Amino acid sequence: MKLEIEITEDEIRSAVERKIRVAVADQSNQWGADEYIKKQVKAQWQTAVDAMILDALNNSQALREKIAAELERKLRAQLTAAMKAVG
Repeated sequence: MKLEIEITEDEIRSAVERKIRVAVADQSNQWGADEYIKKQVKAQWQTAVDAMILDALNNSQALREKIAAELERKLRAQLTAAMKAVG
């Protein structure tokens, strides 16, 4: 009796990926994982928020341009509506 089994590279990759997902899920379900995640988020929170604020301030010209474009669009719409109402 001769038995042959062909396994493709994609099947191997899929099997390994499933094992990795299971290992990650097992690790994240451990008792200390939630506390560790909360601790890391708390430790990085201020730095991340400060970076976002600085980025917004450094791009204030871009923000001004967006606001100006939106105001212009709204004014044009109001002007068009007023002109249609008059004429």
